Amino acid sequence: MADSQVVLRYRDGRTERATLAAVDADRQVFTVERDGARDEVPFSEIKAVFFPRTTPAEELEPAAGSTIAVEFADGEVIRGVAQYNPERSGFYLYPYDRNRNERIFVVSSAIVSIEVEKL
Repeated sequence: MADSQVVLRYRDGRTERATLAAVDADRQVFTVERDGARDEVPFSEIKAVFFPRTTPAEELEPAAGSTIAVEFADGEVIRGVAQYNPERSGFYLYPYDRNRNERIFVVSSAIVSIEVEKL
C-alpha cells in the first residue's frame, strides 16, 4: 500500500490527520507516520479511517457490494456501499456522498449495529 493521507477518527472522539503507511489486519494495527516518526495504532483505539477524496468525482469507480448503514457507539451513522463480512476485523465502506471521502475503513469492533438497507 502506498502511503496515504488519512483522517483517523478515534473511539474517544479525537480526530487526527496522519499518513497511513500500512494496515495489518492480522495484528489489528495501523502503521501511521506523524512528524516523520512511525507509530502503530491498534484497531481497538480507532473507530474509522477516512481517505479524503483526491480523484475528481467523475473519475471515481462505482462501488460494488451491499447498501448498508453502519452505526457507531457515539451515535454516528454512515450509509454507503460495502462488502461486509462479520468475520473480518474491518472493511471498506464507500459512502453515498463521496464529495469529501473516497472510502472509509471501518473497524468492525467499533460498530454498534449494521443494517442492510432495502432499495
